[in-house]
Amino acid sequence: MVKFSRLTFLFLIFTFTLNTALAQKKRIAKLPKDLEEISGLAFLNDSVLVTHTDSGGEPILYFLNLEGKEIHRVQLLGATNVDWEDITFDGKGYLYIGDIGNNSNARKDLCIYKVNSKNILKKDSVKSEKISFTYTEQNTFPESKPDRHFDAEGLAFFNDTLYIFTKNRTEPFDGKCFGYKIPTKVGTYKLTKQFELFLGKDGWFKDSATAVDIRDDKCYILTYNRLMIYTIEDGKFKFLKHILLTPLSQIEAVAVNSKGKVYIADEKQKLLGGANLYKVNTKNKKSKKK
Repeated sequence: MVKFSRLTFLFLIFTFTLNTALAQKKRIAKLPKDLEEISGLAFLNDSVLVTHTDSGGEPILYFLNLEGKEIHRVQLLGATNVDWEDITFDGKGYLYIGDIGNNSNARKDLCIYKVNSKNILKKDSVKSEKISFTYTEQNTFPESKPDRHFDAEGLAFFNDTLYIFTKNRTEPFDGKCFGYKIPTKVGTYKLTKQFELFLGKDGWFKDSATAVDIRDDKCYILTYNRLMIYTIEDGKFKFLKHILLTPLSQIEAVAVNSKGKVYIADEKQKLLGGANLYKVNTKNKKSKKK
């Protein structure tokens, strides 16, 4: 979660004014008040979305229809929302919630909660199990500013494995997104970087990952102003295109259904507005990477 100052807001509006005509996000609905700090989105099935709030929120999963209306909610037993940042579904009966937010790179309690989704729409509460982890590349807590690669807001399931995508907090900003793999089995793991993506050099507000989803052989990486799409070939990520998402807002969540339809959501922000559910048009022409 990020709080913008008024000066930052004015700068961002100036930066992105010229892109407004290229907007590709269509507002579907205003989100319920309890989801004004939405921070993750996944499809339970093609007609039901599951979501949550971020740091300090209740350990609750909210279920929405495709019009953004809440149809159910479930409390997670044995879970704490320190900084929930993303959620993913394996299509095999389990949801995974990433308590992976680490703004200052100082946390030592990073984890992913695993939840059995069987009959979850009929329950008021469900048990959760914990997958704990650390990054082998992180040496100090907090990490020094030039090496702050250990915040994360992206979690996705692909080929029976969970993928974590980091959110860059480096000063000076180097534009790198680290990728880690972690098993779905409950346990404690030391993760070693598996790949690295360069998202851009224009700073955290444009070129730092805020949410991720993987569907089939495509990876969808969200930033505050665009959706980046990669193909996955032999385990490698190949840039396909990016789609500008203007006007600017604090976009924090992305989910893709089985038909390739992309939904995103933004957090309410005093200066930028938000707390909306959108559908994204991905049928534009291939774009060159910045």
